[in-house]
Amino acid sequence: MATLDDIDTMLDARDVAGLIRALDDADEFVRVQAALSLGTIADPEAREPLDRMRREDPSPSAREAAATAYKWVVGRIEEVEAVRGPKPPPPW
Repeated sequence: MATLDDIDTMLDARDVAGLIRALDDADEFVRVQAALSLGTIADPEAREPLDRMRREDPSPSAREAAATAYKWVVGRIEEVEAVRGPKPPPPW
């Protein structure tokens, strides 16, 4: 079981894998903070776990935090893709 201090440490270290694991913590407040931390980092690896959490977590506040973080992650992915532009066609 993680603590809120652990979540802060993981955020500072950009420990996406640790934060994703914390989304399943027994403590609702840890799950909320882990979700928001993942949204702050906006790593694409967090997209699917946040999507699952926003649909399945038993806590309404945790689902809401996951939904917010999910929007941040998806928004960041869309920004990056827009900057990169369209993919070139295959050379054949």
